[in-house]
Amino acid sequence: MQIRPVCDYALMTNGSSHATTRPPIVVVLGHVDHGKSTLLDFIRKANTVDREAGGITQHVAAYEAEHEYEGTKRRITFIDTPGHAAFQAIRSRGASVADIAILVVAADDGVKAQTLEAIKSIKDAGIPYIVAINKIDKPNADLNRTQMTLLENEVFLEKLGGDVPWAAISAKTGEGVSTLLDLILIVAELADISADPSAQASGFVIEAHLDHKRGIAATLIIRNGTIESGSAVVAGKTLAPVRIMENFAGKTLKKATPSMPIVLVGFDTLPEAGA
Repeated sequence: MQIRPVCDYALMTNGSSHATTRPPIVVVLGHVDHGKSTLLDFIRKANTVDREAGGITQHVAAYEAEHEYEGTKRRITFIDTPGHAAFQAIRSRGASVADIAILVVAADDGVKAQTLEAIKSIKDAGIPYIVAINKIDKPNADLNRTQMTLLENEVFLEKLGGDVPWAAISAKTGEGVSTLLDLILIVAELADISADPSAQASGFVIEAHLDHKRGIAATLIIRNGTIESGSAVVAGKTLAPVRIMENFAGKTLKKATPSMPIVLVGFDTLPEAGA
């Protein structure tokens, strides 16, 4: 799979203005081996939407989860970004398309080089973030020391003199993950995230690759508006008719609304780097 930088895309259609609250788009960042992938896997298995599609049948760079908060089931879109230092640029682009970031820091390891890179990506993107102090199940976990290493690097946590929300979690056992999802929805409410489903669709290409059986496919995140079958999507200098459109689980869609991650097949070329 060839990863391409995020670029704007636009749907060629017309619409009027009817703004409404949309699900938050969340990017999960952190140092390699601090449990970012384990956290995403736990949320994916426990909370993913559309299990009737047979579970996740393909790797997609984004997916939807569902979490009950104050008696109502809410959707959250997660963007999966690589954790290795070589993918710092991809992490930066991931943060730029998200509404909220989760910074994962291991309780047995504290702040590391890629943690600092992730903090910079978040601050450069100007989005709110939540700290997930992971691996609290490990015998050598030291919550206090991890908190201190964060404070030393100007991450000022709530209840410790700052305003950055945080949760102590174990991505392995699931302890604290529900609290983390609650925090995401609380932060989303404060951020007043909205979109107009009736508008001309716009958003970002997360990644693109050549499917040898079907052609060029791209993972898109819709920030505003609605994409429907029969339309066309422009991404940089590339074009795709909306004929084969699927959700993150590989289920065919006729329509996709704000915050939804989708796979669109049929671009004439790979979306251009830097478009």
